[in-house]
Order: sequence, then structure tokens, then C-alpha cells
Amino acid sequence: MGRRIDEFCEHLRLKLTSIDNSMEALNAKIEKKAQSAEQDVQNYVDGVKKRIEQDRAKVTAAEADVKKWMEERKASTDAKIAEWKTKREVAHLKSRADNAETYAAAAAVIALASVDEAEQAALEAWLARKDVESVQTAKAA
Repeated sequence: MGRRIDEFCEHLRLKLTSIDNSMEALNAKIEKKAQSAEQDVQNYVDGVKKRIEQDRAKVTAAEADVKKWMEERKASTDAKIAEWKTKREVAHLKSRADNAETYAAAAAVIALASVDEAEQAALEAWLARKDVESVQTAKAA
């Protein structure tokens, strides 16, 4: 399980580093080219949307794995697990461990997809704020 946690942490770190680097580059671009900033942000949002859409099937499968694990967890009571241990039913215990690892991996996929969606939301909020500012500026003029 330690390997899965390490992999999740590494994937999350890489994802956040990538987003941070992209946002820093975008911010630098915005500061350099205020005129075309909105189009640059919209292009970036389009890329994020495309990435989210490409991962949609993977996220859907991960959500199904999470649901399956939740159902299996309800069926595997503490008493049943204790019985498997006592009777040394390795196959049941191994299956439970494998399913728990699948659940952990699925939860990681969902978490990483949520980061993408949060990135999209932040960028769309920026664009919405720019709309307000442009209308206020036009109204004041």
C-alpha cells in the first residue's frame, strides 16, 4: 500500500507543479499582453476542458470502482474479517487488500480530476470578472 500512496503523492505533486508552472506562465503572458490576455486565458480554459473531457472515461471508471468498494466494505464486516484472519482465509484477505488498493487508486484519479476542474473554475471566474470590469469601464466612459 505504501507504493500506492507514494504513487498518488507523486502524481498529485506533478499535477500541482504542472498547474503552478502553467499558471505562472499564463500570468506572465497576461502581464506582458494585457490586450490579448482574455483570449489567452480562454484558449487555456479550452485546453483544460479538453483534458477534462479526455479523462472523463477514466473518472467514470474510477467512480464505479469507488462505488464497488463501498458496497464490498459494507459486506465485509469487522467480524467477517476477523473470521478470515482466524481461519487463515488468505484468498478472502488478499481479495480485500486488492480491492482496497483499487479503491485507493480510483480515489486518486477522482482527486486529480477534481484539481483539473478547480483549475477550470478559477480560470472561468477570472474571465467572468473581466466581463464585469469591461462593462463597468464602458459604462463609466
